[in-house]
Amino acid sequence: MKYILFFLSTIALLSYGQTTIGINNFPSSGDQYVYSNANTNGVDVSLTGTNINWDYSSLVNVSNDTATYVSVTATPFAYQFYFNNGFIYPNHKADYAIEGIEINAFNQVTISEVFNFHKKNNASLEMVGFGANINGIPASIKYDTIDQLYPLPLSYGASDSTSAYYLLDVPSLGTYGQHIQRKVVVDGWGSIITPYQTYNQSLRVKTTLYQRDTLKVEQPFSTPGIAFNRPVQTTYEWFANGIGVPVFSVTLQGNTISNVKYIDANTSNLIEHKNNFDLNVYPNPSNTIINISTSQKNAEMKIIDCNGKIILSGNYQEKIDISEYPRGQYFLILTHQGQKGTLSIQKN
Repeated sequence: MKYILFFLSTIALLSYGQTTIGINNFPSSGDQYVYSNANTNGVDVSLTGTNINWDYSSLVNVSNDTATYVSVTATPFAYQFYFNNGFIYPNHKADYAIEGIEINAFNQVTISEVFNFHKKNNASLEMVGFGANINGIPASIKYDTIDQLYPLPLSYGASDSTSAYYLLDVPSLGTYGQHIQRKVVVDGWGSIITPYQTYNQSLRVKTTLYQRDTLKVEQPFSTPGIAFNRPVQTTYEWFANGIGVPVFSVTLQGNTISNVKYIDANTSNLIEHKNNFDLNVYPNPSNTIINISTSQKNAEMKIIDCNGKIILSGNYQEKIDISEYPRGQYFLILTHQGQKGTLSIQKN
């Protein structure tokens, strides 16, 4: 009997550890998620392996932001040249874009108003390039060697090492380029507890990023070019099935933690403001149409699910059809001139 029990427990352990993250676990155009940025005190990323319980429930929210995945056509037209032309540039035809961070190199090249363009397939999630203002001039920049963000599907023990490169012309200056080496390893699985929610089956993905910037000034005279290495960036991300983005992440610049964030509908803050607009929803629960009444008709409206994903965003509407929503709890949020009204909605 003990051998049978050992066999069954081994099968259960293996089954639990075989969580995989595939193409359907990454965003689509139009998806939005609410994130909380947390304090970095007491965050330890050294623990990893099999069947780990990561407990980050004591972290304190310090701010919130929203990640929005937009269609390629919603970005500035000048950015779309390589990423919306599957006939001429099939390898760079993107599925969606997301806002990126500003880059300042050598105090001479400013890359601002950035949109990163992503492409996903069954084998990988890729960043194929970006659109940005280069020293104030809008441009479309494709990666000469595409940057593979993750090999797919992700499963415990998977690892990969890839390189990427781009070179762009900088008006009235010369050329600027960046070499990128990315090392990805799925180094743990288990349960993770965030201040918002517990995810019983999750994978931890460690990404180490090495970046080298190069600049060659062509005017008023040619130079051999200069280069420097950016600080090594290490990111730990926890993925759970059914959620399109990491549920928790920790980013280090060198050996210093620079960012901690987690998926969060931010319900504790929302509930504090639920009466500001004399807000009412009926019928509630419902499985078809809900009616929304409020004293503030000019408010902006959002509906967020329990995973922090924004399901609907726009101006106030009196009626919403929720018949296509999955069963569960949602949060209706109205905002206007710094005031907020919120109510919980139950879909039967």
